[in-house]
Amino acid sequence: MKLKREYLRLLEKAIHALEGAVDSFNSVHQPYRNETTLILMTNAWELLSKAVLVRAHKSIAGDRPGTTISAEVAVSRLRHERILDENQEDCIQQVVSLRNAAVHHLLPDVPAEVMHHLLFFCCKFFRELTIKVFRSHAKELKDDFLSLSFSNLTTYADKIQKLVSRVRKSEHDKTLVWLLERGVRFDGATYMNQDQFEAQYRRKKRIMPHLQISDFIKNTDMVRIIPVQAPRNYTADLTLRKGSKRDASLPVVIKKTDIESDYPYLTKELALKLNRNSNFMAATIAALGLKGDPTYHQPVRASQTSHIQRYSQAAYDRIAAHLRDNPEFDPYQERRRAK
Repeated sequence: MKLKREYLRLLEKAIHALEGAVDSFNSVHQPYRNETTLILMTNAWELLSKAVLVRAHKSIAGDRPGTTISAEVAVSRLRHERILDENQEDCIQQVVSLRNAAVHHLLPDVPAEVMHHLLFFCCKFFRELTIKVFRSHAKELKDDFLSLSFSNLTTYADKIQKLVSRVRKSEHDKTLVWLLERGVRFDGATYMNQDQFEAQYRRKKRIMPHLQISDFIKNTDMVRIIPVQAPRNYTADLTLRKGSKRDASLPVVIKKTDIESDYPYLTKELALKLNRNSNFMAATIAALGLKGDPTYHQPVRASQTSHIQRYSQAAYDRIAAHLRDNPEFDPYQERRRAK
């Protein structure tokens, strides 16, 4: 039987390790769940990185005879070769750093938000890289993994900010933040030790601005894995809103809405109640910036290409107050000014 090329064998085992990591994390009876998951996920990325390097005729030999480079070095080389970007490497290196702690000593308790974030994006980046470099073998990747969570979780950024706020009071939180920080600070050869980590913020009033993980939070997407249960006669609408540049930790809020009662007015109905025509009302809504704000507005899909615009009682009150306080208000003039 003809032996597969080395990089294809590495790829095959990388995919097996990735699926093993997901299996481990979703296992119900697994007291060593986080540790096993991190070990297998790191193994997946080490083998995939080496598969990419071998295919590109790059050496993966280690410093000693008969050895190969470590996972963190292999991933770092993909970044050096511009196969991974900085955000992708930082995410993967945090997993590697946590895995090294688990293998060589004790892993601190890792919040679910941190594990969900790192695993989701490590799987996502794994798929993207496999499709990019080994397109004909991407069909071997599974398309769906079921994940359940019934906890009231927030996001990675929110949890990291809370952990950092407790660094001076909790040895556990300090160790975990250091492990994540050394991952994003890996220089391709060595890790920062805990003394170097503590020197980053010693004698500083605020810790977060002096950590590189702060930049990681600002430049990476957030994820929250939740089941959305839609009761009978409800539809599920997910809304992403732009937050403050100073806050990357916005939680995911689930709001159950009864469209008819929470947004009772159509544009024409607002116009009739306020003794205006529909065009005037549409222009006023635009001038006041109500459209797109869930406090005032909710679009309801009428077909594949059209939506019905519905407005809340708060929208009616806001418009009525504005017209009462500004009797000469001309929304068309406001529109011309905006242009």
